[in-house]
Amino acid sequence: MWIGCATEPLGDNFVAPDPMIDEDFFYCRIQPEIIATQSCASGGSGEGGMCHSARSALRLDPMGESDPRPACDGDLLVGDPPPSYVANFERVRFTVRADPFSSPFYRRPVGLDSHPREIFAPDSAEADLIVMWLTGSGL
Repeated sequence: MWIGCATEPLGDNFVAPDPMIDEDFFYCRIQPEIIATQSCASGGSGEGGMCHSARSALRLDPMGESDPRPACDGDLLVGDPPPSYVANFERVRFTVRADPFSSPFYRRPVGLDSHPREIFAPDSAEADLIVMWLTGSGL
């Protein structure tokens, strides 16, 4: 006789749990060091521009590329982030999965999933920073 835990069906209206991601780390590191420096909203030179501000389902606020970086104490936000950073955080959070290596926010810029180009290599400092953020190891 087998004794174990029963499983419950997920049901028709199952909502996957929202992974906990650190907003401060996004405002202090991800937005300024990745999204802004890689021109994710406006596009890089020769790309025709407006990549994630107009040509993608992930609509980023291009002001996040030029707004002043917020004050941070290490990876902790001090004060309020610019509105563009807040908008970009809200939009990016829907590309985050519990497993960082299955998260579109990681997979697309490193060229593992559909994206017009590889933004940075999987073994780059940028990719490591994304994994650090998504795993919470930056805390």
